[in-house]
Amino acid sequence: MKKVAVMLANGFEEIEAITIIDVLKRAGAEAKFAGLDADILTGAHGIKVHADTTLEKICESEFDMIVLPGGLPGAEHLANSAKLQALLKEFDSKGKFIGAICAAPMALAKAGVIKESYTCYPSFEAHVKDSGYVSSQNVVKDGNIITSRGPATAMEFALELVKNLCGEKIYKEVKEGLLFAV
Repeated sequence: MKKVAVMLANGFEEIEAITIIDVLKRAGAEAKFAGLDADILTGAHGIKVHADTTLEKICESEFDMIVLPGGLPGAEHLANSAKLQALLKEFDSKGKFIGAICAAPMALAKAGVIKESYTCYPSFEAHVKDSGYVSSQNVVKDGNIITSRGPATAMEFALELVKNLCGEKIYKEVKEGLLFAV
């Protein structure tokens, strides 16, 4: 069973976080919410989520993928965490998948793991990287890095995570079960 850590910080975007974890679980992945510095986190719109674990307990060797939902100020908290930056570098050095959506790609840029091409919330690219921003795609995969634009693209992003983590067969099954048509 594939294991995924979905990092949450206070101010996370609820649609992105819940969609990502739900779709990964439908694919049979063991997806866990990991709180940056707390067990109970509050999203950007006041929804509270109880994390399964915390960043302090995360070990790169136990997970196949790490995913960062966006939202503000959540993505800023992720970008400013030295411990998370180190963990992202570990994942990248092992070629493990790293996903980030909305404003969260700035945490990847700060860790130095973002590749040539990426996407993020429109106009937020100034906080990510001067070049390589792709505005014409909802989801961009460059090597082991998968990025997406924002709340409305969360389902497409989560399905792309499934495709890369679990394979084409499971991706198609989950996509069809969700009635997702793109």
